Amino acid sequence: MKLAVTLAVLLSVAGAAPALAVDEGAPDRDRHPNVGLLGFDLDGSGPIPPAILCTGSVLSDQLLLTAGHCIPAVPAGTEWVVTLAPGGPAEPVARPGLFPDDFPFPLTVPARRGGVAISHPDFDPDTRRHDVALIRFPAGTFAGVEPVELPRARQLDRLRRHGELARSRFRLVGYGTDPERGDGAPVFVLEGYRQTATAPFQALRSGRLILDGRTRITGQGGLCYGDSGSPQFIGDSSVVVSVFSEHLDECDGPLFSQRLDTRSERRFLARFVEVP
Repeated sequence: MKLAVTLAVLLSVAGAAPALAVDEGAPDRDRHPNVGLLGFDLDGSGPIPPAILCTGSVLSDQLLLTAGHCIPAVPAGTEWVVTLAPGGPAEPVARPGLFPDDFPFPLTVPARRGGVAISHPDFDPDTRRHDVALIRFPAGTFAGVEPVELPRARQLDRLRRHGELARSRFRLVGYGTDPERGDGAPVFVLEGYRQTATAPFQALRSGRLILDGRTRITGQGGLCYGDSGSPQFIGDSSVVVSVFSEHLDECDGPLFSQRLDTRSERRFLARFVEVP
């Protein structure tokens, strides 16, 4: 009964918050080996396999960068797990299905275990301010993986002043659901492998980067359920300027991401890694 209640709570949170994949994305294959699928294990060594929840990116040999709102979606003390396996249409890393009907989606590949969450101390779950967190795994968990790069202080502001931001392409990378749109409400399909696309700039706020996720209008990609915490790379660089925070219910509108080039976010991250 306790497990059933916990899963019901997870489902309600996931439906409103943690988002799962890149809309209109292509299989990423080995293009971004430092982007992983973040999952949780409710019963440790018990019979229930870990299930997926969010996306994250490798920041050091033991740190995974993700969104702060992913953390309270599971009970305190839950073990976090991650896989960096890209998967593909013929080899998904999580069991495919429909969201929310088939949630939670179990991992189908081995996961790296022992993750402990560290949220930004000023994260506000209601406003999503400071929506950033780290998952700390045992030292050496990501040995041999090239970490993503963090942006310089106020890098996005400088790009806007120079007129470059509106022309910039942002690379999306994530795992999870694609909204299939017909005549009625969209159906959210979890394909279970890492995907990638680009999205155009829409607006910049003091703490948020907003991209245009209207895939049918832009002809580019979007983000949806389960992409929470996924990185937004600027162009084809390895610099992650933001992590995905939230979207509209039908995943067909603005994409709101937490900037990483702000003073507060840089101060938080500098406690654990070197920032430029």
